[in-house]
Amino acid sequence: MDKLHIAECFGAAAAHYDEHAHVQQRILDWSLRNMNVANVSGDLVAKLVDLGSGTGTALPMLAPLAETVVAVDIAEPMLDYAQSRNNAITNIQYQCADFDDLTKIFAPNSVDRIFSSMALQWSSSPEQLLMDISHILTVDGRADLTILIAPSFARLRQAWASIGRGHAVHSFTSLAQWQAAAANAGFTFHSNSDVFIDTYPDFLSMLHSIKDVGASTAVDDPDTPNTATLLTKRQLRDARSAFTALNQGQFSLDYHVVQLQLSR
Repeated sequence: MDKLHIAECFGAAAAHYDEHAHVQQRILDWSLRNMNVANVSGDLVAKLVDLGSGTGTALPMLAPLAETVVAVDIAEPMLDYAQSRNNAITNIQYQCADFDDLTKIFAPNSVDRIFSSMALQWSSSPEQLLMDISHILTVDGRADLTILIAPSFARLRQAWASIGRGHAVHSFTSLAQWQAAAANAGFTFHSNSDVFIDTYPDFLSMLHSIKDVGASTAVDDPDTPNTATLLTKRQLRDARSAFTALNQGQFSLDYHVVQLQLSR
């Protein structure tokens, strides 16, 4: 997985991310609601980390839960935007880093709570990531991780595969694989799952809903030649036809998510 490319794509989307991140906001609201119901005891913890904090939408809700909140994101422009919108909140620190390098950022047993929404699906190794989370959490630490899982975007992937571009859509890790990784990392865990459906007026709008929040694939309008993975108009038309046949003529994307609630 090309993390530099991921950082560049999300960084480029920072200024307009919130304008387009409608389903991501719905999922974030769901994540925070489940976290508050299941895990928040009312006690202030020393350190809480938001992994893949993006534009910092969750930070005002997380800040009252800890003495220090650390916002971690791989894209510097995302952190800049998050800091500008939350500059009145004094207990937030900002760290530009890859969440696949957690043990280089945080000492063992140094983090009390971890929150994440719609970021960890980009991990290079879910198994190692959860091992690292276990390593940095305190003995009574816990984590609430909302992750996009298979079979999200499955029909879109099939449509691209029909024109030889199946690689253009990320293949997401399954719920069973995430649960196995949690068990292997020594966690006691509970998982909540849901499906969020986003609908669009046409095929290009649907594709741009992914690209405009930085989750870039090899999906580009042939009238805007800005990548080496440019599609021809015929390929785009064929992919559209394949998708509508698979999706009963509807332009919609299924976001399958799980919130893993982990404790040591």
